[in-house]
Amino acid sequence: MLEGTLYVPRSPPLFDRHDDKANKDNWIIPKAIAYVAQIPWIENASIKDNITFGLPFDEDRYRKTVGVCALTKDLEMLTDGENTEIGANGINLSGGQKWRVTLARAIYSRAGILVLDDIFSAVDAHVGRHIFDKCLNGELAAGRTRILVTHHVALCEPKTKYLVELGDGRVLNAGLLSELREEGTLERIKSKEQRPEEIEADEANTAVNSDIDGDSLEANSEDSTLKKVPSKSTARKFVEEETREQGAVHKRVYLTYLNDSGGWLYWAFAVFIFTVVQTFSFGRSWWLRIWTGNSQHQELHTQVFNASREHGFAYGMSVQQTSIHTMAAPPVKVDDNLVFYLGIYVALAVVSSIVGTLKYLYVYLGSIRASRQLFAKLNFTILRMPIRWLDTVPVGRILNRYTADFNIIDSQLANSLSFGAGSLLSLISINIAGLFVTPYTVLLSVILLAISFYYALAYLDGARPVKRLESTAKSPVFEQFGSALAGVATIRGFNKAEVYIKRMYERLDNYSVMIWHLWLFNRWLGWRMAIVGSFFAIVVSILVLVTPGIDSALAGFALGFALDFASSVMWTVRLYANIELNMNAAERIIEYTELETEPLDGKKPPAAWPTQGRVEVEDLVVGYAADLPPVLKGLTFSVESNERVGVVGRTGAGKSSLTLALFRFLEARSGSIHIDGQDISKINLHDLRSRLAIIPQDPVLFSGTVRSNLDPFDKHTDAELREALDRVHLLTHSASTSGAATPTAESSSSSATSTPKNTNIFNNLSSHISEGGLNLSQGQRQLLCLARAIVSRPRVMVLDEATSAVDMHTDGLIQRSIREEFTVSTLIVIAHRLSTIVDFDRILVLSDGQVAEYGTPKELWEKDGIFRGMCEESGEKEKLREVVFGKSL
Repeated sequence: MLEGTLYVPRSPPLFDRHDDKANKDNWIIPKAIAYVAQIPWIENASIKDNITFGLPFDEDRYRKTVGVCALTKDLEMLTDGENTEIGANGINLSGGQKWRVTLARAIYSRAGILVLDDIFSAVDAHVGRHIFDKCLNGELAAGRTRILVTHHVALCEPKTKYLVELGDGRVLNAGLLSELREEGTLERIKSKEQRPEEIEADEANTAVNSDIDGDSLEANSEDSTLKKVPSKSTARKFVEEETREQGAVHKRVYLTYLNDSGGWLYWAFAVFIFTVVQTFSFGRSWWLRIWTGNSQHQELHTQVFNASREHGFAYGMSVQQTSIHTMAAPPVKVDDNLVFYLGIYVALAVVSSIVGTLKYLYVYLGSIRASRQLFAKLNFTILRMPIRWLDTVPVGRILNRYTADFNIIDSQLANSLSFGAGSLLSLISINIAGLFVTPYTVLLSVILLAISFYYALAYLDGARPVKRLESTAKSPVFEQFGSALAGVATIRGFNKAEVYIKRMYERLDNYSVMIWHLWLFNRWLGWRMAIVGSFFAIVVSILVLVTPGIDSALAGFALGFALDFASSVMWTVRLYANIELNMNAAERIIEYTELETEPLDGKKPPAAWPTQGRVEVEDLVVGYAADLPPVLKGLTFSVESNERVGVVGRTGAGKSSLTLALFRFLEARSGSIHIDGQDISKINLHDLRSRLAIIPQDPVLFSGTVRSNLDPFDKHTDAELREALDRVHLLTHSASTSGAATPTAESSSSSATSTPKNTNIFNNLSSHISEGGLNLSQGQRQLLCLARAIVSRPRVMVLDEATSAVDMHTDGLIQRSIREEFTVSTLIVIAHRLSTIVDFDRILVLSDGQVAEYGTPKELWEKDGIFRGMCEESGEKEKLREVVFGKSL
């Protein structure tokens, strides 16, 4: 908050609420707040758990909540009813269903204050009327403060006590509704938000292309009981548990990693380098043995000479005889020997250190190469996975592989390989050194190595599954963090932050348990390896003592290596185990790289395809998964060039599935779709999707600027981009409602008054757009996506209720822009408002995945079928009739 003061009732702390003791008499907490955000936030849990949101289950309140939020029919349609698992962010629910589930969560809550942001935009008008009458003004809302953000002023007027109109980033009008009505302000506000006929439609209980029929809404209000849905003893899981491999890591994982890091030739040279390094290390120690042995020989020679001289004196030998004996012995030049032996030793040490450094550089380069190859393959696979897989796999699992698993491959696997190889060669050197003492040391080392590897295999049998559990235990941490971050406004609004912090601690504790056990196993192995190594050193020492005729230099040489046996065998076994455990990360990544992607073959269409935009669908059968029933069941229809076709139908009719099939996000089980005579199942996916355009109900924007979102490949001029923004009224509309009418950001800032005003960020194409477009309203995101489509000017475009989150007046302007801008495009529009598509060339009515009706609006009206029934239920029958017949005439 930059300025001013905001007074809000202080919600009681979570531990003071005593939710577990709540009952009908004390359910509502007057100062508690519940919040329904503009973007619905839903957890990966069952519908029931999303509604209760951690509160105790009160069956009577729950049934009433489901009824007043118009969810009864939806739950009856689902196989597992209220126990149906919802994917992350409600991925397997329609837009309207997501809104109603989040609304039900607020209604069921104990909050005395409900803050609801634009809950009517994604539901049909008569469903909105039902929610307003039975939910916001029904039994469950009695005595609760309801703050509602909406464009539907006329709909809310009868029950509203206080009204606030916002504009220019400040309050334009505020007061009791009775006062605003007397002043005439209310009528002015209503006319600004909605056209007279829209106000009339709102007031006349408008019912349009409905997710739920009128009878079921009445049933919701009269009877709060839910039908028992026959289902299995356990509900079908939408998100399956993360799988883990069993047993040892497969050889193909090792082979894949070795091939990606450089192949057999690369690793053969690596073995050569490691062998050279170990040879130099061994040679350095052997040279030290020669040096000390030679020194001992010289010392012994000197001692013999002195002893001879003393012996000669003792037996009366002449000085001349002694001198002759002395001259016969070669002179000892200690300084020359030191330079020679030390020089060779230093040379060996320098070469050994240089080659030893290069061996690690060589291995690390291979490790980086393998990481890049695996990363590229994982990227390639993930970005081309079928949409069903992306819906059912939590993002946390994918992030876990991109972060934790790649961290192991980048920083640990190369170390385990290089240090492990060094320890193994050191172990071989120790055995060679032991041979100089007695061959029995080899036999001893073999026995001790067998014991070591016995313990290593026991260690791996325990540590390997724990390592896999540790890897999978990270995924829920990532998933919880991402989910909580996406729903942080809702979590704080419900004052549930402590619950999610506790939940995060629990998942971190689960992860820590795995880490603790891994280190426990590590210490278990280390203790036994230390005992084995100490035993080897003791036995070699004894053999040195009992072996006759061994000189001290050789004994020191052998003992020096023998004392290293303990650390070498420990590190060899441990690093071998580490390689096996770290390969678990490669195993998990390679598992994903081998998943079946969308088909990558297909022919390239003509360069200008599609030129006409003619769409032909014949006997199309489509399903979401092989084990699920089809959602489109023999669909057949055609759309001529430049035609505008409206698609209507109730929830589950197959509207969204049709759009997914057009872009081959869902592959046809049978039947075909032809665009300009080309069978899309035979066209390369990239070419197909880049030549068509879709504006989904949930707009998709990327972190960047307004320009990068409109024209990501820099194919258009700034003037074209500004024109597109103006066509969707982002410039003019924002100027009229947010105080930014000037054409440039500079002039806007120069004309700023002392009253703070919002700045229209669309005036500057370099304005920042945050990830997902979260710094924009839902309506602005939809309009920016529409502007992007206008810039690309595709020959075939699909719109899925692309203006549901904008006010009625702007929606009317947008619909006019669509009619004007896309005159040379084939439009397929999924609509909830009949008024948006009633003047289209043809209307496609879907029912249960089949074509129920298809024809011009006039033909369908005269047919007296489903379409006419929708029009007659809409509350604006005469207006629609005039449009239908006026256009036809």
